[in-house]
Amino acid sequence: MPLDDWVRKEPRQFEYFHRLMGYIMLALLIIVYHYTSSDTQYQIYVPVFLIFILLITPKLSNGLLYRYNSKIKRSLFFLIDVVVISVILSAIHLNLVLTFLSLFALLYTAISNKISFLMVSLASLIGVAIFYLCNIFIFGFGEYFEQTTGELTVLGFICLITYFGVGSFYQRSQIQHITDRKAYYYEQMNRYMEFANQLSRYAPVQLWQSIMKGESEAKIEYKRKKMTIFFSDIQGFTELSETLIPDDLAFLLNDYLSHMTEIAKQYEATVDKFMGDAILIFFGDPISQGVEQDAKTCLDMAIEMRQQMKLLRERWIKMGYPALHIRMGISTGYCHVGNYGAAHRMAYTIVGRDANLAARLQSAAAVDEILVSDDTYNLIKNDYLCAPKAPIELKGIQGPVNTWQVMEKYTSRKSDYQRWFDYEYKGFHLLLNLDEVQNYEYPELLNVLEKMIKRIQKQQKMTNSQGIVKLNLEDEIIEDQKDEQYH
Repeated sequence: MPLDDWVRKEPRQFEYFHRLMGYIMLALLIIVYHYTSSDTQYQIYVPVFLIFILLITPKLSNGLLYRYNSKIKRSLFFLIDVVVISVILSAIHLNLVLTFLSLFALLYTAISNKISFLMVSLASLIGVAIFYLCNIFIFGFGEYFEQTTGELTVLGFICLITYFGVGSFYQRSQIQHITDRKAYYYEQMNRYMEFANQLSRYAPVQLWQSIMKGESEAKIEYKRKKMTIFFSDIQGFTELSETLIPDDLAFLLNDYLSHMTEIAKQYEATVDKFMGDAILIFFGDPISQGVEQDAKTCLDMAIEMRQQMKLLRERWIKMGYPALHIRMGISTGYCHVGNYGAAHRMAYTIVGRDANLAARLQSAAAVDEILVSDDTYNLIKNDYLCAPKAPIELKGIQGPVNTWQVMEKYTSRKSDYQRWFDYEYKGFHLLLNLDEVQNYEYPELLNVLEKMIKRIQKQQKMTNSQGIVKLNLEDEIIEDQKDEQYH
């Protein structure tokens, strides 16, 4: 295996190799010093000490990594290196060139292993103590800072350059390796993000974001929540599909669904699924602003969809397609929402009575009509103009269902749409509650009010400005004749 690949794949082994190479160089310098200097006695045994250190290094390294972290391991091995250098300096009696070369190598080790200043200071004190102990008990005090022979000087510089060169090669290789891995991971991350973006189009964006953030997991689970459900479809689309060619049909359907989905996205709605031309959308999970606000947001979305459908219809007519209209149903109630299916294939959807009710309301709605249930109406009635409709029987729903047609959102002149009137003034009392009046009863109320207006207008003509009842023309002539006879 090439050295470069070995460095990249086995950094711990290279660390041991680098230390082994450094200790072998020190042993070689000690041996040469022993045979080229006159005042030597125990220096020949120093290589045995270095071999012992190298033998226990692997087990010591594994033990430190098992009990502690790599930072503590590097600090302890630096302390061992300081002890070794202290023994070497004591053995060579601070030989001038070898001393500086050894200290340079030790400084390089501290910098490359990122040893803290506190640890360097502590190791230096220990090193000085070891140096004097070796002088006292082993090597004795001799002549310090002696001139270094030419052989030792050349050998020392060769060893130092080799040690620095191998270390620099390792550092450069590690940097290049990290750079390559970073570029690889960045490329893979972009690749997976692109895949995730493509897959997210098959699931609600809120669910995908929740999974990517780690807030939820893709597993079979569900919960019960009060939600607002929206259901819509295109009126007469099934019959239209039999008259249009597939390409035109696909264009109309995709154009419609893309615009409606974009509106739903703006209102942070959860788009559950497309069923042909039908769209199932709900508010309340995984993002919710509260039951009441969810219902109002759903109404805002429905009104904007209805307005957008007008624009699409005009464009389609100009392109030669027939006029299309939508029907919308909205219901609010408790549903079970979550992941349904199997472990290898699941769908995020809602199940419950109100989901079916929204679909049934959509079927009962007229063209371009937004039909809401009674529960939804109670949440939005203060902000939207709604017209009551006669209770209807819906398939799969027990009993008659009260429904309301959403007309529009209240403007700034809310009094124009108020549903409660209570007015009393000197013999006149009007009490009107439009919530109690059905749509088919409006003509009767208008007839009664028109009769009241005509009666008041007639009374106004019969009285003068002082409120006295005026006489008829015949009465005034008879009164004048009586006055003349009296005179």
